[in-house]
Amino acid sequence: MLYPSVVFRMKARAALKGHWQTALLVALIVNLPTLLMQGFSAYTGNDLITRLQAVMVAASRDGLMTQDLLLKEFDAILASTSFWTVRGLEVLAWLITPCLTLGMYKWLMDRLRGQEDPVGTVLCRMKLFLKAIGLQLLIILKILLWMLPGIAAATALMVPVYQSGTLQGRLAALQNSYNMTLPVTLLIVVPGAIAALRYAMSEFIMADEPGEKILSCIRRSKQLMKDKKKDLFFLLFSFLLWYLLEMLIASMLNGVLSTVFQMLAGLALSVYAGCSVAAFYLFLSSGEKIVPEPENEELN
Repeated sequence: MLYPSVVFRMKARAALKGHWQTALLVALIVNLPTLLMQGFSAYTGNDLITRLQAVMVAASRDGLMTQDLLLKEFDAILASTSFWTVRGLEVLAWLITPCLTLGMYKWLMDRLRGQEDPVGTVLCRMKLFLKAIGLQLLIILKILLWMLPGIAAATALMVPVYQSGTLQGRLAALQNSYNMTLPVTLLIVVPGAIAALRYAMSEFIMADEPGEKILSCIRRSKQLMKDKKKDLFFLLFSFLLWYLLEMLIASMLNGVLSTVFQMLAGLALSVYAGCSVAAFYLFLSSGEKIVPEPENEELN
């Protein structure tokens, strides 16, 4: 049985009606560590990927950058104080965000239950700091294990490129790798997506029942998502158009206006999608077989 995504979105809108300001503040608190890291990185110009790309492009463009000069550029990046400050902020964001996310899920589930919670609810799961990190790590590990066959296949295709002693052999190996790009990509992405959907309810379970152990949250998520992964996939897929619209509008704006719009729209979409998935979780955990329609007074 395929559960209609529209019902969960309707429940989310009904729960958030009149509470959008609080919801946006909650989402802002959750994303604040990441936003600070990104803002500092952009302000100092010490974004790792951007700087390394600039170095490599310069080296390939003029062909004049020797290995010694290239190493000096890397050393200059690594010696920068602001570079390590950004790395520290990244670690801080990675450590704090999981427990803040649990707090946001708790707030969203309480809204769906009709409770009036303050903004401070987002901090109510800070005591689960280590458990939240452990849950994130275990989920990532399990997803990577599902993707391992595809990663192994991709590695096996690239080995002949480096082992071949002739240019003709390398070109033939590269052509073979290129021909297998789509199947190998699917072999990585599809199992990874299935695993991500399989464990998607783990955080909601921990947010809803903080006494649950990490492995128990994982097992219960697997049980809840049995034969329900396609329903969650279509629910998440239904937000794709909103994200594409956000990107389109942001591309039409300039400077600070584009940045502010992206931030606000991103926060609003994260709340809307999160609340819809929270409604999906509450439905699954209730054990009901038929999705109840939102009450008329909820929609008014």
